[in-house]
Amino acid sequence: MGENLILLVDDDPVFSQFTQNILSGKGMKVVTAFNKAEGLDLFEKHHPDCVILDIFLPDGSGVDLIKPIRGIELKVPIIMVSGQNEVDEVVRAMKDGANDYIKKPFQGDELFLKIQMVLETSQNKWELDELKTKSRAEEEYKLLFSLSDRMSKVQAIVDQVANTDITVLITGESGTGKDLVAKSIHKASERAGEPFIKVNCAALPRELLESELFGFEKGAFTGAHRRKYGRFEMAQNGTIFLDEISEMHMDLQSKLLHVLQEKQYYRIGGEKEVKANCRILVATNKKLEDEVDEGRFRRDLFYRINVVNIYVPPLRERKDDVPLLVEYFLKRYAEMYNRNSVKISPRLMEMFHEYSWPGNVRELENNIKRFVILGNEAQLISELSRKKRETSFGNNQEEETWVHRPQTFGSSAVPVLKVTGGMEEVPVPDKGTLKEVAKIAQRRAEKELIDKVLRQTRWNRRKAAQLLDISYKALLYKIKECGLNQD
Repeated sequence: MGENLILLVDDDPVFSQFTQNILSGKGMKVVTAFNKAEGLDLFEKHHPDCVILDIFLPDGSGVDLIKPIRGIELKVPIIMVSGQNEVDEVVRAMKDGANDYIKKPFQGDELFLKIQMVLETSQNKWELDELKTKSRAEEEYKLLFSLSDRMSKVQAIVDQVANTDITVLITGESGTGKDLVAKSIHKASERAGEPFIKVNCAALPRELLESELFGFEKGAFTGAHRRKYGRFEMAQNGTIFLDEISEMHMDLQSKLLHVLQEKQYYRIGGEKEVKANCRILVATNKKLEDEVDEGRFRRDLFYRINVVNIYVPPLRERKDDVPLLVEYFLKRYAEMYNRNSVKISPRLMEMFHEYSWPGNVRELENNIKRFVILGNEAQLISELSRKKRETSFGNNQEEETWVHRPQTFGSSAVPVLKVTGGMEEVPVPDKGTLKEVAKIAQRRAEKELIDKVLRQTRWNRRKAAQLLDISYKALLYKIKECGLNQD
């Protein structure tokens, strides 16, 4: 097993020397640190195969080092060294991600066998996890591209660009699976064995996003107690995926443009350039051309990232995918939540087909997850029916059609605007503009819908506001505006 590098963090020089002598005699290399700060610096520098971490250190509990270590490297096994009266800290260490612990005093062979065990267990665990991840990635790839013609076209572009290093802009509505397309490009590329790092540009404010992307040097600002490596360094030789790129601040857009052009950058507070050897994929649910025209996105950056544009169509335009997605999510969440094999009725599948899925694949996934956990199909059908009615009501306002029919108002016949979907015909003056006609139709439709919901709830205004998805105050205003009164 030799050649393993062990990091020992302990402030007792006698114990450190004792441990180092034993492990060196077993063919291992040992580096030692005497406090938390030094231990983290040596960990970042050497990336050891195993960490032996004493709980009691001069600058605090060694348990506090576990999370920073896990933030740098998830796989490395950590063994805590504890005294007799440190039970609470041992429990906290195991919760935070330590693999095992050993009590002082101990025999040398005892520590060596413990290291062997955690190394082998950790290796087997990660090999199994990687196998599962690979299997899931292949399953998701088939799921993404297997059925609809629209997604087959997306697959064709993915296959063409995967083994190049060009930047790809992935566009589409929220929840369509843009991140899966990005992962598919990475998995089909020559960088597949290297890291795939995702960054959501909308999730962090500008200052935090900058340090997250590019890292910082120790002392760069207040609170920068050590060097932090950014996501670009974590993605070295692999792929970095910048989701919601439209939300990136203009200053950061300038820095990203420099990375794209020069393939290098500076950490915050740094004086040495860092190489950026990674492929960059970006995604947005906005139309970047409009963002450029309105001055919220740099034109030069837009041209840099828009080398190849892959549009991911919404789920309503690829309904053939729904049954396969349903089957996949049922299986996945039944396994995740230890449920028996779950089936859905033909009625619910029909609802899935008829619904427009404004939240796309993510909305479908969340509905299946809730169904697997709660098992209440009737409630799910009821909610989808309500959402479908609300969606249809909204769409009908945009899909108005003119029909002419004689109807007497005074001495002349006037045109009638018929709103499809069961609403009554609304008479309007023949000199009204299209906008005025639409307003009249909208007010009439709103009045009828509010009146219907109020009757259904027996004029429970709070419940009605909830069903109509408006505030209680807005509902009271609408009731007054429409002249509705409780019978």
